Amino acid sequence: MPRGIAKWGTLLLVSLLFVAAMWPPAEAQAPANGGDQPVYTYVALWGVPRTEWAQMEKFYKDAVPTLNKLVADGTLEAWGNARNWVHDDSGMTHASWVTATSFAKIYRALAAIRDGVPQPSAFATSKHEDLMLRSTIYGQKRGASGKGMLWVANFRVREGQMDEFTRLYATEIKPLFDEQIAAGTILSYELDFQAVHTGQPGDVTLAYLMPDAAAIDRFQAALADYQTRNPDIGPALQATMDFGVHRDLVYEVMDFGQK
Repeated sequence: MPRGIAKWGTLLLVSLLFVAAMWPPAEAQAPANGGDQPVYTYVALWGVPRTEWAQMEKFYKDAVPTLNKLVADGTLEAWGNARNWVHDDSGMTHASWVTATSFAKIYRALAAIRDGVPQPSAFATSKHEDLMLRSTIYGQKRGASGKGMLWVANFRVREGQMDEFTRLYATEIKPLFDEQIAAGTILSYELDFQAVHTGQPGDVTLAYLMPDAAAIDRFQAALADYQTRNPDIGPALQATMDFGVHRDLVYEVMDFGQK
């Protein structure tokens, strides 16, 4: 857990990153970035016994042709399969996700995977949790695919501060992420809230996907430079957040694809 976060570079490094949040009240639901179409991301988290990792990862690999087809036919905007790189006491070891513009397309994609790929017996012996997320602030490099690194942060926005936090992210932070996509350091990013409310009110997830571990270092340098050029944004963001419940996750992405 971060203690005494005082600099915005540190704040962003541990916080600007895909997994667990609560969609704010109705008055805060208007898109904050000028009206991007919402996207929905279904996340499947698995705690797989180490002896069955190979079986789980074979399932991921076998699903790649189906997932690529779902991107090609317009069902999916993006997908990915990953293993946890920095393990924690939750026991979760693997994650996969599919992103689309509607619940119906998510449902169609999951059905295609179930029908087209044999389910591993590891499903029956593994800890499991699903998330359904919604985002209106996001970006991705079109057509990107391959392997990478995914950084995820879960934290909590203070009561009554969701609108201000979302406004700051859309106006002050989103441009940095768009700049880093153009530079090739980041391949996609999302600010996620839960579309199906299984988390605590105010919980928010920030996530970004990078091409490799070296991109983490490049992004840290970009954050430090951005902090120097924008010294007032850090304190404004800190005022909206409660970092007492902050958690980070880092994944090795075995395969991903984007429309």
